[in-house]
Amino acid sequence: MDSDLDALEAAFETVVRLEPEIDLQPVVDYLRWTLPVELDFRREAEATGELRRALSDRDDILIPEVIEDLTTERLLVMELADGVKITDIEALVEAGISPRELALLLNDAYADQLFRRGVLHADPHPGNLLVQHGPRLVLLDHGLTLALEPSFIATLERMVSAMMGGDLEALTQALGEAGVPMGEDTDLTALLQVVGVLLGGYPGERDLGRFGRRLGASVRDIPPGVLLVGRAIGLLDGITRQLDPDVDALEIVARYTSTL
Repeated sequence: MDSDLDALEAAFETVVRLEPEIDLQPVVDYLRWTLPVELDFRREAEATGELRRALSDRDDILIPEVIEDLTTERLLVMELADGVKITDIEALVEAGISPRELALLLNDAYADQLFRRGVLHADPHPGNLLVQHGPRLVLLDHGLTLALEPSFIATLERMVSAMMGGDLEALTQALGEAGVPMGEDTDLTALLQVVGVLLGGYPGERDLGRFGRRLGASVRDIPPGVLLVGRAIGLLDGITRQLDPDVDALEIVARYTSTL
């Protein structure tokens, strides 16, 4: 793993030499931070238990129980939980599960984690999400499940509120509070586009190549913690669009932020 990261960092250094405006070092920093966390099975077992306890009052979410007596640093044993893969639309319909109802549950479950529970299953790619009849959402693989600082949650809330209200000044202030440097040379337009993508919006730019270059130039300004949460939200957005593109995830999130 260390060798692969060194090779990736060397590749990114080459990119910087060819395109000085693009600095992808934070991506390596993000991976160096998250990968050791994912490989610590005892930490994962503790995080799994923490999220399981936090969501114990919800019968529409299942966190498989860790078998403590069989778990070690190199082996994580959990109860078996089956279900339909969340993006297998045909199998969901055959099982009598409404894709729209599931999309609403998915976004509600993660908004609840982010803004009320303070513990986030931060790796919600389709392979980690199963669905049982109900629907009931099964969350697997808690290597990146982690607690969120209350100050960070409050900043995310302000960011969502600013986006809902179209308040550019409040949004830029929230970005700064999240650790994004907001200096005179910051490409604010690109950063706002990044925020839009991470929170379930569209790039708003037809030239995807141009947007990609601006994204590469702006990612250096985004701290690893923000990238982690943003990646999770981006994954949720992609799944939601497959289930029901008409679901307004930001509106669901706003229900939770307004209660703080």
